[in-house]
This record gives sequence, structure tokens and C-alpha cells, in this order.
Amino acid sequence: MSELWHNAQILAGIVTRRVLTGPHSVQVSLVDACNYRCIMCWEHSSQLEGWGADEIARDYHESKKNKSTVMDIDIFKSLATSLGNMGTSQLSLAGIGEPLLHKQAVEAIAFARAAGLKVWLTTNGSRLNPELLKELIATGLEDLNVSINAGAADEYGLVHSNQEDSMFGQIIENLVWLKEYKRKKGLDMPRLALSNVVSRLNSHRALEMMETGVTVGADNVTYRPMDVFSQSRPFALKEEDYSKLHQAFKPAGELAARHGIQTNIDSFDQLVNLRFSESIPAPCFVGWVNPFVLANGDVTFCCLSREVIGNLGESSFESIWFAPSRRVLNEAALRIHRTQEPVPKSHCIGCRQSLQNQKVYRFLWPIWGRANIPERVDAEAPCQTRGARRS
Repeated sequence: MSELWHNAQILAGIVTRRVLTGPHSVQVSLVDACNYRCIMCWEHSSQLEGWGADEIARDYHESKKNKSTVMDIDIFKSLATSLGNMGTSQLSLAGIGEPLLHKQAVEAIAFARAAGLKVWLTTNGSRLNPELLKELIATGLEDLNVSINAGAADEYGLVHSNQEDSMFGQIIENLVWLKEYKRKKGLDMPRLALSNVVSRLNSHRALEMMETGVTVGADNVTYRPMDVFSQSRPFALKEEDYSKLHQAFKPAGELAARHGIQTNIDSFDQLVNLRFSESIPAPCFVGWVNPFVLANGDVTFCCLSREVIGNLGESSFESIWFAPSRRVLNEAALRIHRTQEPVPKSHCIGCRQSLQNQKVYRFLWPIWGRANIPERVDAEAPCQTRGARRS
């Protein structure tokens, strides 16, 4: 099945409110545990006493039947096979833990690639070294995303509270090795992305974050405002931080353009505004596009949901995907902008997917009635700091 035809079926399913084919992509948490304690993490932050920053996360971990934090490789292979057969194009290994802690991570990626899936791997980079990078390259991995969250070593340990500043240099050294190895071998993949969650601890290094991208030969460098929960509020961005960011974004954007680096600088303010949103601006289409699978095999509505719709140890992915109970959630998500009622056990208000949902809604408005949403966000408008919340 071609990706174009598969996407057309997904769109037809949205329009007709039916599930006609498999999802576009699936996000999988190979490992729910993590070796990092990042101050902004909703699952493993050093600021938390337990697992999860809010009641939804804590209730899930306390009540789930299978407490495993590492995915069984046979369950993963069954999932990848199903997705390949359903026309799904991408598998994203970006869960609530560090995927490279899985002893069979390379085997999992190789199997997914053989099943016809593009693979996106998100890692904190701590396990990378030349030997592992060669193994990852050999699998055909398309995209490697490193959550670096720093522009220099002296704030690396502040953001990743159980790590030494020296880890920053180690990660950069390995990524420079990757750049040179790809150059020598004439390789385009894996494409490298650096992601930066921006807080009060590192926002003064926005330009250096882009300079780091140039150093390691990154194809993409992104910035994301920190999600805020009660324990992490001391690290939240304030007005003066936003002002400094905007000043740094101009030279950072120019540097990105000179080196052919993609970046989300132009949409950063939209992400900020979502943080302070008190409403849901558009229907949610994620129920056709991108479910989330935790390490114990639980399939949830999306990555910001702990509404479990089935478990891969008990049912096939196909049966879970086409189950009537999940389609009921899809219906609720399509009305979410009118009801303003989040999907159960989900963080819908302020969700980053809202940006994509608004684009799709504008495309579909001749069928459903014009969306009452702004065409763009004024990049010069000051960012409000009322009641920061998670996306």
C-alpha cells in the first residue's frame, strides 16, 4: 500500500467518521523507565516524589495490571508486523523512558525496518557511542532525535539533575563522530535532530543551541517551552525569558538558514500560547493518526492520554484499533471543540497536536462548517504568563 493512498484512506475515514485503515504512525515506549531525572519531565523529574506529576499519570501506574517497564520483544515484533500490514508508515520510539535502555533496541529497530516501517528514535543520547551508532546505521534508521536541552555544558547538569555537565561534551563528541562517519561513507541517514525543552535554566542559550546543531551537522533543531506542573513551576519561563528568546531567535534562525537546518522558531509563539490556552480550538483527529503504546503493551488513545483501549498481550493491534470502544473515543474527539470535554484521562487542553488539528480543520471546513480559529498567531504579541499548564 502506498503512503499516499494510505493517507487518503485516513482522510476519508475522518470525513466519514469511520476507521478505514491503520494509523499513520504509532508512538511506542520501548522502555518506561529512564536513567535521567530531567527537571521538566512529567514522569521522572527530580522534583517528583512518585511516578507522574499528576493524578492521571499516578493512577495509571498504580492501577495497571502489568507493571512491566520494558516491552517484550515478541510483543514489539507482533506490533511492527501488524503495522506493516495495515499500511502504517512510521514507528516512533519516543515514550516515557529511554528506549536505548532496552537490551534489544537495535534488534527492534531492524525488525521494524524489515516490516516496511520508517523509524524515528528519540533518545537522551547518554548511551550513544561509535559502536552503537554503527549498529543503528546498519538497521536503516531514518531519524535520530537527541533531547539535548542545553546550549553548553554548564547548564546540562542543572536541567538533567542526576547527570554531570561533562555528559554534554560526551554526547556532542559522539554526534560529531556520526557526522564525520556519514560524510566519509556518503550517507544521508540517519537524519539528526536536536530538541530543546526551554526553561529558565537554559533559555539564555537559544543561540548556542543552534550553534551546537551546526557543530554536529543536525538537520533539524527545535525549541519547545517547558510544560509546567506544580513542582516544576520555579523553572518556568517568565516575561524576561521570552524577551531574551525572541532576541536570540533572529540570529539563530539566520544561522539555521545558512546551514540548511530546519527549525520551529516561527511557530514557537504558537506553542507558548497553547500553554496558556483555556479551551480546545479544533476537533482532534489523533484517533485516526497516532496512538501510543506503553512498555507493558497498553495501547492508549494518544501520547497525552492514559485511557487504555487494549493490551497487546491480550489482543492484536488490529482488534484494538478497530474496536467499537475506541471509535467512540474518536467521535468524542471530533466534537471536542464544541463540548470542551477532554478525552477521558487525557491532557487535551494545551496539546501540541492542536496546531496540526487546526490545519486539518481549516482544510475540512467546507464540509463541516468553517472553523472559528485564527489564521495565525501574532509573533510579536507578548506571551502571557497566567496559569501555566501542560500540553
